[in-house]
Amino acid sequence: MSLKFGVYGLVDKKIIEELRDLKDLQIVDEMYFVNCLAEKLDVNGYSLDDMVEKGIDFVMSLGGDGTLLRLLQSIDIPALGVNTGTVGFLTTTEISDVQEALKKIDQDDYFVDKRMKLDVYLNGEKESECVNEMVVHSDKIAKLREIELIYGDKLIDRFRADGLIISTPTGSTSYALSSGGPIVNPELDVFISVPIASFDLDAKPHVLPSGRSIEIRLPEKEKTCLMVMDGQKECIVGEEDTIEVKKSENRAKFIRFEDDFYERVKKKLVKR
Repeated sequence: MSLKFGVYGLVDKKIIEELRDLKDLQIVDEMYFVNCLAEKLDVNGYSLDDMVEKGIDFVMSLGGDGTLLRLLQSIDIPALGVNTGTVGFLTTTEISDVQEALKKIDQDDYFVDKRMKLDVYLNGEKESECVNEMVVHSDKIAKLREIELIYGDKLIDRFRADGLIISTPTGSTSYALSSGGPIVNPELDVFISVPIASFDLDAKPHVLPSGRSIEIRLPEKEKTCLMVMDGQKECIVGEEDTIEVKKSENRAKFIRFEDDFYERVKKKLVKR
């Protein structure tokens, strides 16, 4: 097997040299670089769409979790997350081990971890796909908002809070966790709803089956919120807007070499 893949993300001088070395590996057939990387390497650059049209097998993401999330919003093929940042919880390997990772892929010694994504709609129009979460938050610091949470056709919660997170199991170890939500195994297809700094003591997280949609209402007049999707895209929403969250038909596809979710939780998130 000869590898044909794209490269996306953030680099410094040291990483540029690592990338130059990769091109010389016998197992690498073709490497296509996203435009901003290509400029630094003085090679031809491509958009992600162009790379996919070239028939690549996967995209290597260089950076941290944010870089990988941006990539997975835009592609429907597997991604190899290479951590060049700090925590890198969602990434698969470190930049120092990337040659070994490519050898494993060449030997078919890997699997594709397919995880649930969210489709977020605003007033009936699809705004974004999310791998981690969508957040509705007060657009003013330290200002509460009244929020209604509807699951299917049932109002299941109404509370005053700084905001609300609707997370996938993948996102349960991110913003949702820091706001008091549970860690949820990413093999499950469920929604996790987590109030942010609720004023109402009975407002608690919910874990909900993904077979129905979630609707979020903001009933207060002339009070607006910021809707943020995977920390990448945002827009202002208010009382006249309808926000709907559904399970996406697409999956986030991570290249993995071992099933180590709970080991990763211990290593990356738990200080001992």
